[in-house]
Amino acid sequence: MAQQPASKRFFYLLTAAMTLFCSEVSANASAQDVHELADICMYSQRVLKDYALVGMGVMYHNPKKDIEENIKTIGKYFKDIESHKLNDKLMAEVVEVEKTWNEIKPEFEKAPDKAKMSELRKKVEAYTVRCEQVAEDLAKDTGIKGEHDVVLVAELGLESQRLAALYLMKAWGVADAEYEKEVSQVVDETERIYQELLAADEKLVSKEVKAKLQTTEKDFIAFSVMAKSKSGRFMPSAAEENASKIFEALREILVMEQKLVEGSVSGYFTPVADEKDAGLFDKFTVIVRNKEEEKA
Repeated sequence: MAQQPASKRFFYLLTAAMTLFCSEVSANASAQDVHELADICMYSQRVLKDYALVGMGVMYHNPKKDIEENIKTIGKYFKDIESHKLNDKLMAEVVEVEKTWNEIKPEFEKAPDKAKMSELRKKVEAYTVRCEQVAEDLAKDTGIKGEHDVVLVAELGLESQRLAALYLMKAWGVADAEYEKEVSQVVDETERIYQELLAADEKLVSKEVKAKLQTTEKDFIAFSVMAKSKSGRFMPSAAEENASKIFEALREILVMEQKLVEGSVSGYFTPVADEKDAGLFDKFTVIVRNKEEEKA
């Protein structure tokens, strides 16, 4: 049998390698998937908080508009994630979380009902716990070292909104015998996350990120003092202002952390696990990444 020219052999090899590369990479979660699901988790608690604000007639930061915009964002992000080629297990988890959200969402599209607030919060709590678990699963699947820390920063944003939702619910007069216990749990979990991030390797959580985290930690502690107060006086507008200040600061930190641990990794593609394969596909990866950036 006549031997094929070297150029043809190389072409066939490259085509096969590219096919293998694309199918392998597309089965993995991307950094973008993690970002979007982490936001989904955060926004659900933010929507709950805004629901209470609208119910009380507190218009600071236009909570009704925020609810509408965040619901749209959550829907968009679910569609984005599901349009990517995740493996069957991860896709099933994302679909599961979306199904639960779609069962809760109609309540947020109606006028707030004080009588339903307590039960609605329980549903959102169960939903966000599962949402965080799936975000962690996506983070692990990316193969990006430090993506866990990205999820942790996002969880801090979620906890700030969770504490605000609890406080505002009580300010609205919604009875909750477990309020003090639940506030303590949020504070303890938030402190645990801060300590883990502050103790992390500086290659994964930089000095600059840690310094900003320490500032938001102080702000959170001050907010938690308000939430724990037994004076019987409530300041919903001040609570919303504090919660939003912390949330926005953590959003900025989240962007810094994403850039630090992800570097030049494309939002759609993750590093090849096998180093010997990585060398083979270096040029191909750069070409694909540049194409994606051109589209952005």
